[in-house]
Amino acid sequence: MATEQTGAGVVAVLTSSAETPSDFFLAVEHGDGLPIAVTDDAQIPNEVGALLAIGTSSFDGDVPDVLTDALKREMPVLGVGWGMHALNCALGGKPPMRLQNASEAPAKSPIFISPGAKLSYTIAGSGWVSVPFSNTEGISANQLAPDLMASCYREDRTIAAFELPGRNWVIGVQWNAHEIDSLPSGFDSLLLALVERAAGEQ
Repeated sequence: MATEQTGAGVVAVLTSSAETPSDFFLAVEHGDGLPIAVTDDAQIPNEVGALLAIGTSSFDGDVPDVLTDALKREMPVLGVGWGMHALNCALGGKPPMRLQNASEAPAKSPIFISPGAKLSYTIAGSGWVSVPFSNTEGISANQLAPDLMASCYREDRTIAAFELPGRNWVIGVQWNAHEIDSLPSGFDSLLLALVERAAGEQ
């Protein structure tokens, strides 16, 4: 059963225990949203209209209760980096694998964005584009949760983004979506769209 959107651009920000939510508040404030930090086992405040699960650390396989709750309430969710892997596991997928020749240093990597997906619609673009990656983990098609659809791939065929088909706005991306200045034009629309949905705008 869907939860009525009561937030006015209020977005809950969830990170791993190794990171600080306030470090990612600018991602929400970029869209004139109001960020609120939540912990793994927190209750989602009534004024929150969306969830940003985000981080640059490795995912340890433990799915935060607050993420599971947001999905049950059909709340808009954007998973970034660590949050993408947590989101995949929350929906029944497998933990990420260690990428071969991975490097902690950000380096531009070509990705292919599938046309017709929520991702391509949101950023108003599809096809090949290069984005910087610093993550050392990735997921393959056989690790993806059954209900999710891959909407973006890297050259090595690991999944760079996925989404939940249907009317619910649930998207996960591998790249650091909060590092707006380093991304191609239009990629910040993911953050803007999350804030819009947090405010009940569609």
